[in-house]
Formats: sequence, structure tokens, C-alpha cells
Amino acid sequence: MTFLFLSVIASISLNLFPRYDGVVVEVIGTSLLKPVVQTSGYTVRLDFAEQVLFNENTLIPIWVNNFLIDSLGFTVEFDPSIASVDWALSGDSMSMILFARAEEQILLPPVSWQAPPPFEPDTALWSDSLVFAALERGEGSPWLVDFDCIVLDPGHGGRDPGAVGPTGSREKDRTLEISLMVRDILRIRKPELRIVLTRSVDEYVSLGARTRMANRNQADLFVSLHCNAAENRSANGFETYFLSRARTDDARAVQMLENNSLDLDDISSVPEDPLFFLLADMAQSVFQNQSSHLAGSIQSHLGNAFPMRINRGVKRAGFFVLRGAYMPAVLIEVGFISNITEEDKLKSLDFRFKAAQAIVESIIEYAEREI
Repeated sequence: MTFLFLSVIASISLNLFPRYDGVVVEVIGTSLLKPVVQTSGYTVRLDFAEQVLFNENTLIPIWVNNFLIDSLGFTVEFDPSIASVDWALSGDSMSMILFARAEEQILLPPVSWQAPPPFEPDTALWSDSLVFAALERGEGSPWLVDFDCIVLDPGHGGRDPGAVGPTGSREKDRTLEISLMVRDILRIRKPELRIVLTRSVDEYVSLGARTRMANRNQADLFVSLHCNAAENRSANGFETYFLSRARTDDARAVQMLENNSLDLDDISSVPEDPLFFLLADMAQSVFQNQSSHLAGSIQSHLGNAFPMRINRGVKRAGFFVLRGAYMPAVLIEVGFISNITEEDKLKSLDFRFKAAQAIVESIIEYAEREI
């Protein structure tokens, strides 16, 4: 197996990423791409409106029989083991991905750091290839047939304390306490469900690793728990988010606050696989209605549990921790830890238990709706 990298001479760079289930062709431009795609059998031709020159000193990777480059684009002839080819242009038209899916996966021995992603036998049944195919058709991830696994994500942890209240209460402690209660109540109410926590102790888990854990466990639901914070110390109430572009200043502020944890992540914690970003965008679209419905149910049950508190409603924002989850996903802000009154409530076992009960009721309601 070989790995191809074509250094750019003109305005377009090209990368090929061989995988155990096919090959990803990534095209990145310095200006808007206007590709013309033609297919014939196992051959795909891409033409661009501008002149393009590439380094012709290339190596041909597995899955590809021939690769020809000229001044206006390139032609790739895939091996007959490739069953289908799909392509997608990014929203800003600055890049595109061509994904050639193999008819059968193969286990490639790692030969260097450039080898394909590790082959994991326990999740091989649901490869990125199959997820891509399902999401492309507007369907859910392949494992979402039976509702049998939930991943709970206590926000922050370890070296990331999250927001800190006026008297020193830390977000990471409150989110873990509520998450553990949600897990324990669910185990009693729904013993048939498998409940996975992204962390069960005070440890740091990168944002990217949290959704990868949900995908690896083939979760049917991803629920991230947090405590809100604001410069306005009187801000209070609860709100639930699903993944989409933030539409209000408040949502953008919360998004910025929660995404700050990215500064603590190692570069390796953020997936560099171009297919990851394409799948994430597809999943965001496919699961938006389900995530929005769950968020509404959570707000309703929290409102019943705390009728005297402010219900701030369902909102949308681009939380990194939700991006990359190949299942419905929400982020709950149970209260403002920056508000001294709500900080005191969050310290209360009774408050945390009622919040956990409300979240459990929402999950059960959602599960019964999906079954």
C-alpha cells in the first residue's frame, strides 16, 4: 500500500487517503471550486474552470489503478473492488471530497504513520462507509434500529473546571454529579438500556473523544450536561441546545464558552480525517428534527420539575462536542452557576436529583417514541 500526497503548484492541492473500506480524495482550493464531474464505469473525471498544475511525481495508492493529471483537472480509474463513488462540495465551495467505497473491507497492516485508520473489530460492522451511505440517503446511522444505548457526557473535567461560581463551585463537579444520578435512575427505570458515561470521575476528556466514544459504542442518543455562565450575574434558568448555527447573541456566547475547552485539547484530539467533517455535516442535517424534539421534551420536563424557574427554551448552536455524533444529540444547561442563587441550588442534592429525574423522563419519553 502507498500513500499519495501531491504538493500544490497552482491554486488547488490534492490528497488521497487510503482506508480499509475505500479511498477518500480531498481537493482543496484557494478560490471557489466549480468542478465538473463525469463518471464512466470505474473512471471518474474532474474538470475545473481554472488551469491547474500538479506535481506529476506521484505514487498510486491501493484501490486506484490509474491516476492521470493534466492542466485542467485529473482522471482517476478505481480498481473494480470499488463498488460506488460519491462526492460532495463543501458549503463554502472551497473544498470537495470524493469517497470511493469498496465492495468489501480489507484489513490492511499498518506500514507507517501514513497507514489507514486502525481497524477495530468490535465496530467494523458499522464502518464510516456504511454510515456515509445511510446519511447520504437521509437515513440514520445503521445501528439506530434498536434503542439500546445512551451516552451521557458530563461536561468538562480534570484540568478543565468549566465555569466557576461566585463561591467557588465548579461546573465539572456539578455536571458529573447530575450525570451519575441520571445513569443510576435510568438503570432502575430502564435496566435493558446500556448507559455509557464519557467520564465517571474527575478526569479530562477531549471534546472530540466524547463523540467518538458515542460512535464507537453505537449509541442511540448523546446527552451532554453543562452549567451555564454569564457576565450578567442575574442571568438564570435552564435551556437545551441542539446542533445548528447559533441564531442569537446569547446562543453564540454559550457556544463560545463551551467551545473554549478546545484550547486544552491536543492537536491529535481533533480528527483530521476529511471524511469525519463530511459525515458530521450530514449527521447534523439528518438528526436535527430528532435532536430538536428531545430538546423540547427536556425543557418541558425541567419546567414541570422547577415551575418557579425561568424556562429559556430550546436553542441551537455550533457546539464542537455535538459535532461528529452520528446520532441525535443535545446539550443541556441546567442552570447558571455564575448566579449565586442558582449556584446554591446546584449545590443542593434535592435540586440535582429533580433535574436528573426530569432528564430521565425526557429520555424515556424519547425512547418510547422511537421504539
